[in-house]
Amino acid sequence: MTITKKNPVESNSEINSQDHDNSASHLSNDRKDQIRKIPKRSGTLRNRLLMTLLPTLLIPLAVANGIAVNVINRDIKGGKLQEQEKTVIITGHITSQFFQAVQNVNNVLEVNPIILDSLKSGTQKVQSEGLLQKSIDEVEQQFATTKLLSLNQALNNYLQTLAEENNIAEIIITERNGFNVGYNSPSSDFVQSDEEWWQTAQQKGATILEPKFDESSNSAVLELVAPIRYLKTGELLGVGKFGVSIKHLNERLASIVGVKLIGSQTIQIIDSKTARSLNTMTAEETTELTEIIGGQEVVEILRMFSEAARNRDTELENLGELQGISNVELTKFNEDEIVMFFENGERYFHVINIPATNLVAITSIEKAQVAAQRNQLIIILGSTALLLAGLATGIIFLLSQKLSQPLANLASKAQQVANGDLEVEANLEGTQETQFLAENFNNLVKQLKILIQEQRNFGQEKEQQTKALEQEIYQLLNEVEGALDGDLTVRASLTSIEMSTVADLFNAIIDNLKDIAVKVKDSTTQVSSSLEADQLLIQKLAEQAIEEVEATHHTLESVKEMSNSIEDIAENANRTAVLAQDTHTVTQQGASLMDETVDSILNLRTTIGDTAKKMKRLGESSQKISYVVSLIEEMALKTNLLAINASVEAHRAGEQGEGFRIVAEQVSALAEQSSTAAQQITTIVKEIQLENQEVSKTMEIGITQVVNSTNLVESTKQNLKKVLELSESINNLMQSISKTTVSQTIISHTVRELMERIVQQSKQRLAYTQKVTQSMETTAEVSQELELAVRQFKVKD
Repeated sequence: MTITKKNPVESNSEINSQDHDNSASHLSNDRKDQIRKIPKRSGTLRNRLLMTLLPTLLIPLAVANGIAVNVINRDIKGGKLQEQEKTVIITGHITSQFFQAVQNVNNVLEVNPIILDSLKSGTQKVQSEGLLQKSIDEVEQQFATTKLLSLNQALNNYLQTLAEENNIAEIIITERNGFNVGYNSPSSDFVQSDEEWWQTAQQKGATILEPKFDESSNSAVLELVAPIRYLKTGELLGVGKFGVSIKHLNERLASIVGVKLIGSQTIQIIDSKTARSLNTMTAEETTELTEIIGGQEVVEILRMFSEAARNRDTELENLGELQGISNVELTKFNEDEIVMFFENGERYFHVINIPATNLVAITSIEKAQVAAQRNQLIIILGSTALLLAGLATGIIFLLSQKLSQPLANLASKAQQVANGDLEVEANLEGTQETQFLAENFNNLVKQLKILIQEQRNFGQEKEQQTKALEQEIYQLLNEVEGALDGDLTVRASLTSIEMSTVADLFNAIIDNLKDIAVKVKDSTTQVSSSLEADQLLIQKLAEQAIEEVEATHHTLESVKEMSNSIEDIAENANRTAVLAQDTHTVTQQGASLMDETVDSILNLRTTIGDTAKKMKRLGESSQKISYVVSLIEEMALKTNLLAINASVEAHRAGEQGEGFRIVAEQVSALAEQSSTAAQQITTIVKEIQLENQEVSKTMEIGITQVVNSTNLVESTKQNLKKVLELSESINNLMQSISKTTVSQTIISHTVRELMERIVQQSKQRLAYTQKVTQSMETTAEVSQELELAVRQFKVKD
C-alpha cells in the first residue's frame, strides 16, 4: 500500500498564512463596524454652552430692561404731572395775591378817614341839593365839568398814588347813591347808579366782572367792584370800582412760572362764569382774551368745578361722566383751594380755583410731550441694554470657544486612533481637566501599541514553536517510515526533549508490536469504535470552545460600550463642575454687591431723616417770621391811622399845621411802604411754607420708599444667601462626582484590557482544541491504516 507524504512545515505555513490573512481581514472589518457604530452627537460643546449661558444672561437682562421701562414710564409721567400741578398751584397763588392786593385797596379805603368823610359829605350834599329827584340827564349836565360832587384834589391825588402803587388802571368811588366822589382819572359819566357794575356791587358785594379790552392801555382789563362800608356799624357808605390791567398779572406770572414753560405747556386764567380766558401763556408768547384750550368740554367741567369749590363741595363724582373727560382726580390743597386733574383729548390738565372768585387757573400739556421725554430715555436704555447684550454674547462666545476647542481637538485625535493611526499624540491644552483627559488618552494609545506589539511577539513565538515541533515530528516520521512497510525493527531517536515521550512510546510500541500484533487485529475494531466516540466528545468540546469565544467577544463589546459611556459621563461631570464653580463665584459677587446696596440704602435713609428734621426747623422759623410780619402789618396799620389822624388835625389847624401835615403824609407813606413790604414778606414766607410742606411730604414718601426698599433688599439678601449655600453644596457635590467618574474611567480601561486578554486566551484555546480534533481525526485514520497494516503481518494462531 502506498501513502503520499507532504512536508508538514510547508502545509502549516500555508495554514498559518491563511489564518493570519483571515484574522487581519476580520479585525479590519470589526474596526470599520465599530467606526460605523459610533453614535452621532446632537450638538457640539460650544453650541450647548451658548444655548445654556446666553438665555441665562439675556433673559434676566431683558426682564430688568422691561422693569426699567415701566419705572421710567411711571416716573417721567408722574414727575412731569407733579411739576405741572406745582405750576398751577403757584399760578393760582399769584393770581389770588394779585386780586387780594386790589381787595386790600378797598379795605384801606374803608378805614381811611378822608375817604369816609368824603363819602358822608357827598351823601349829605346829594340830599341837600335834591339830586335824587332830578333826572340822570339833568344831573349829568349839572356836573359835566368835573364829574364829581365836590372837587377834592387831595383825594384824587391820593387815589392816583394808590393806583400807581398797586398797578390799578382805574379807581372810581361813589357815595351810596351812585354819584362820583373821587377817581384817579376823569370818568365819562357822573352818575353810576344806572351802570351794571354799580348795581352788581350793591346787590352781590365784592365781585369780579367780565373782562374787557381797554384800547387806551392796549390791554385787557378786569374790574373788581365792592361796597365801601363803615366797619363799626356795617353801614353802606359808597361803592368802589377798581379796574385791573391783565398785563401786570401776565408780567408777574411770566417772571415766576412763564420762564419754566417748555414745548406745549400753557397757562390760562379763566372766568368760569363767563367762559372767558383772561390770558394764554405759552413758552413763546402771552396773549389776552383768547379761546379756552379744550373747547366746550373743558368749559363745562371748569364751570362745575368752580361752583363746587365755592360751595366747598369736593364730592364731584359726576365730573368723570362728562363726555371727553377722563381720569378726574381731586386734591384738597387747603381749606379754600382744590386742585383737579383730568385728561381731555391729547392733553393733560391741572386746575385750581381762585378763592372768593369765579376765576380758575389752569395749566395743560400735550401727552406727546410727556411721552417724548419718556421715549428718549427708553431709547437710551434700550440701546444700552442691546450694547450690554452684544458684549456679553461676545464674551460668552469667546469663553465657550476657549473651553470647547481642546475637547474638539482631542475628539479629532481619537477619531484618528479609531481609524488605525496609533502614532497620534494629543496636545496638553485647555483647562486642568482637559489636560488630564489628553494625558490619559496618550497613555491609552501607548498601552494599546504595547499590547499590539506583545500580541505580535507572542504570535511569532508560537509560530516558531509550532515549526520546531513540526520539524521534529517530520524527523520522527522519517525514522519510523520503515514500520509502514512492516519493518518492526526500526527505532525512534531520543534527541528531542519534546518528542522523547513520543519516541519512547513508539519504540515501546514497536517492541511490543510483535507480541500484540495478534491482539491488535482483534482490538482494531474496538479502537475504531472508541475513536469514533472520543471524536464526538472532542467535537462537542470544540463547539463549546467556539461558544465561549463568541460569548467572551460579546462581553468585550459590552465592556467597550460601558467604558465609552463612563468616559461620556466623566466629560459631562467635568463640564458640570466647571459651570457649578462659575455659578458659585457669580453668586458670591452678587451677595457682596447686595451688602453694599443695603449699606447705601441705610445711609440714604439716615440722610433723608436728617433733611426732614432740618425742613421741620425751617417751617418753624418761617412761622416765627409770619408772626413778626403780622406785628409789622399791625404796626403799619396803626401808624397809618395815626398819620391820617395827624393829617386831619393839621388840616384843622390851617397854615400853622402845614408842616405837621407834611410830616404826617410822610409817616403815612412810610406806613404804606411798611405794609406793602410786610405783605411781600408774607407772600414770600407763604411760598417758603408751601415749598417746605411739599418737601416734607416728599421726604415722608421718600422715607417710606427707602424703608420698603430696605426690607425688599434685606429679603433679597437672605434669599441670595440661601442660593449661595445651595450653590456651594452643588459645587462640592459636582467636584466629588467629577473625581469619582475619573476613577471609574481608569477602572473601566483596566477591565477592558483584561477582557481583551481573556478573548485572546479563548481564541488560543479554541485553536488548540481544533488542533486536538484534527489530531484525533488523524489518529482515527492511523488506526484504520494500522488495521490495514497489521493485516500485512503474518501472525501464527
